[in-house]
Amino acid sequence: MCHTYPQMFRQTLNVLLDLLLPRRCFGCRRSGAALCAACAAAGEPADPLDGLATHALFAYRDPVIRKMIWALKYRGGQAIGVVLGTLLYNYLTEELSEASIWGGNDKNFLVVPIPLSPARLRARGYNQATAIARGFVSRGGELARHGGGNFILAENILRRTRDTGSQTEIKQRAKRLKNMRGAFAVINPGAARRKQIILIDDVLTTGGTMAYARRALERAGAKIVIAAAVAHG
Repeated sequence: MCHTYPQMFRQTLNVLLDLLLPRRCFGCRRSGAALCAACAAAGEPADPLDGLATHALFAYRDPVIRKMIWALKYRGGQAIGVVLGTLLYNYLTEELSEASIWGGNDKNFLVVPIPLSPARLRARGYNQATAIARGFVSRGGELARHGGGNFILAENILRRTRDTGSQTEIKQRAKRLKNMRGAFAVINPGAARRKQIILIDDVLTTGGTMAYARRALERAGAKIVIAAAVAHG
């Protein structure tokens, strides 16, 4: 019970900050969206990643994108995540428009945010990947009326089995990969079996987080798992 009031305070503060932060574009500072169309188009694209299984939209070294992700994670800017999720949806559907998965008969996709550990979720009050996933699903829902796919937010399929700490604090790639080994488990394998899944995260670094999350879902019987992040670097 002693943790209830601090958590409620953080959640309320996050909501208030969320209302204030997105009033101006993080790039040009004009009133309106958190990232205007012109600044989004000017964002530095991520370096190409191999294959169709893993995708990222922006380079994390882009100062505007880095500032937005920082505000999303540490200033309660969940509305920023929704904006980034919408952009990620537009990018990913274009990237995969020629792939057989996107043009096949099955147009249903589960959108699974990379989970935080329970301790980190309590401390932050929300999961930034879930905010991005909500924007992704919302955009998909808008286009579903015009023949697009059916995108369903699935927050309760994947869980983090332990607190792995911050990957950015681990400099060596091999140690980062080792740190994420066995960090994820599928709560309900039946919900993932034979499903097409899109994994969502804010930043992709070595790919270890996505790789082990994908492995857990594939072992649970997922048909295909596509990993998508806002930024790479």
